[in-house]
Amino acid sequence: MKYLMFILTLFTIKQITAQTIRGSVMDAHTREALQGASVFWLHSSQGTITDANGVFEISYPTKVPASMVVTYIGYLSDTTPFKQQTELHVRLKPSNTLNELEVAETKEATSFSTITTLNRESLGMKELKKAACCNLSESFEANATVDVTYSDALTGAKQIKLLGLDGSYTQILFELQPGIRGLSTNYGLSHIPGSWVQSIDITKGVGSVVGGYESMSGQINIELLKPEKSERFHLNLYAGDMGRYESNIHLVHRFNKNWSTLLLTHASTVTQKNDFNSDGFMDIATGYQLGAFNRWKYENPGKLMASFGIKVNYDNRSGGQMNYNVKADNDNRSIYGVGIQTKHIEGFSKMALGFAGRPYKSVGLMVNARTYEHDAFYGFKNYEGQEQSLHANLLYQTIINTSDHKIKTGVSYMLDNYKERYIDSSFKRMESVPGVFAEYNYERLNKLSLLLGLRGDYHNLFGTFINPRAHLKINLAPVSVLRFSAGRGMRVANVFIEQPAIMASNRKVMVEEAFKPEVSWNYGISLTHKFKVARKNATLVIDAFRTDFENKIVTDLDRNAQEIHLYNLKGTSYANSFQTELNYEPIKRLEVRLAYKWQDVRTTYSGNLLQKPLIANNRVLFNIAYATKFDKWKFDATAKWFGQNRIPNTSGNPDGLRMESYSKPYYTFNAQVTRGFKKFEMYIGAENIFDFVQANQIIDPKNPFGNYFDASMIWGPVMGRVIYVGFRMSIK
Repeated sequence: MKYLMFILTLFTIKQITAQTIRGSVMDAHTREALQGASVFWLHSSQGTITDANGVFEISYPTKVPASMVVTYIGYLSDTTPFKQQTELHVRLKPSNTLNELEVAETKEATSFSTITTLNRESLGMKELKKAACCNLSESFEANATVDVTYSDALTGAKQIKLLGLDGSYTQILFELQPGIRGLSTNYGLSHIPGSWVQSIDITKGVGSVVGGYESMSGQINIELLKPEKSERFHLNLYAGDMGRYESNIHLVHRFNKNWSTLLLTHASTVTQKNDFNSDGFMDIATGYQLGAFNRWKYENPGKLMASFGIKVNYDNRSGGQMNYNVKADNDNRSIYGVGIQTKHIEGFSKMALGFAGRPYKSVGLMVNARTYEHDAFYGFKNYEGQEQSLHANLLYQTIINTSDHKIKTGVSYMLDNYKERYIDSSFKRMESVPGVFAEYNYERLNKLSLLLGLRGDYHNLFGTFINPRAHLKINLAPVSVLRFSAGRGMRVANVFIEQPAIMASNRKVMVEEAFKPEVSWNYGISLTHKFKVARKNATLVIDAFRTDFENKIVTDLDRNAQEIHLYNLKGTSYANSFQTELNYEPIKRLEVRLAYKWQDVRTTYSGNLLQKPLIANNRVLFNIAYATKFDKWKFDATAKWFGQNRIPNTSGNPDGLRMESYSKPYYTFNAQVTRGFKKFEMYIGAENIFDFVQANQIIDPKNPFGNYFDASMIWGPVMGRVIYVGFRMSIK
């Protein structure tokens, strides 16, 4: 009898541990589903997030008693004791229903998840407000993972780098749909105001196959504001002492419990010509930008969620010599001018269909279409580019027997139509790429999780591409995880708009052969450890990544100082990146961040394996942020140190027109103070406080139409100290 009881006990334990808890997370007042809410067991890395219908499924805890924690941005956290339930429905209260003390409850500005299989870093609105954050290219100033650099000395445009590689190798998505890509790769970040952004998720290395095949060094997913979560009215005003002014207005209207809409508007201008280094050229282009984004959402929790909208942007800039007039005749080559005009119209739709009684099962369809035009001239060089794109993604997700085994599968289609003209040469190409993908996720309770993905895409110009990807997370402790990742990615380059040296210099462009797709393998290992020092929270992240290229388009600036040679990789090209970051809160409301990054990026140029130019091998970041009670005062300061950069070989130039082989290390400092009131806040800040600018930004600036003129050799700041003020007001 006792053996029978023993067997029955084992059987019962097995059944209990194999069970899952299903439930939903909704707004306590409106009963609207909350997508993306975090659900996890207290003191454990075992957790999940809610789907588009606010539904979650989580395995039973490994130990009892236990407590389930549910958190969501803008809502009070909920902690529920575990009582052997099989279903649990959580109703979260918005934080604005609390008294003043409770509203001031702090959240991490930057968080590193120990729950997700992917190595993900999340930047919240608190992080985005640490700087003026006028657009996305300026949203990473206090972030150690993403590097921000100037593209040239003529426009003041900024671009990002991840794992030591240009931003074109990072897949940038808007809510898991194609975002900044194609012809908008270098300038698209400046067309998204920071105030439009709800959060930013950064994944180092290869991302999920669901997002597409273009993730090579990383994946950045940008969540824009949602109508159901945003303030009814928001106003943001910015003014800089160098003649830069910006305004953003947000409007939200809820028609009923199902329908809501959001309108985001943006206007900015640069009116003042600035020449910090007295080389006769404007450091940043003047002009204006107008943008708007309108989205609609329909939601019937548990049944159907649909979202659709349109985004438009117009940007008109002019730069060049200080005495250049945009109406002047540029063909006479007496005054060097720069003109850039972009037009962007984009529409999107998303729909998710749930299944009654099966919260783990859903079907989603995402469609995105856009047209983008980029017209520019730099002196006597002209470029015209047009792009029409269509992307569709049909996704199905379910489980296999239990929620320990999840699967996503689907089909995608990408259509890109490019028309480009550079000086007197025209280029056209039509890319049609149908694809299929599948992703399997296995989670073993409190032990490990495995994410295996495979996608196949057929490119009408280059044939079939198979891209496998794998991610493994091992739980070393309840709040410490070790991650491994490996995978393949590919992209088709748009060389003429992606390489600043082509337009911002008078070098002759030498295209040596037909370009092939760029293909790379990325491998990574990462440790995330959360611990306490003197009873205060701390997070340590250590990671190392390597990217090996099968092929890439080499931009060779070393062979001849008056030429740019473009060709497919012949030899080796790789990027090694090591980073360690410590986030610590020594006292309440004081956050300290210290990070170090080492990068070794090399490519074979004309038979020689050389360090990639204009990339600092070593970087250090220190950020400190403090807020008084109720966020009445907020202080933020960031210091960054940059090591030396290799500069392309200019020994072939005459005396006086050569640059050093390596740049000198330098520092930059930014700071901001914010004063909060009941319904609005005001801020004042300064960028590049100690006024450091790169010397000799332009080669031969006195002869801008000569053979040696080059404004692309940028390794440091091109603008000096900037002081700004701003105003934010919200009505909830």
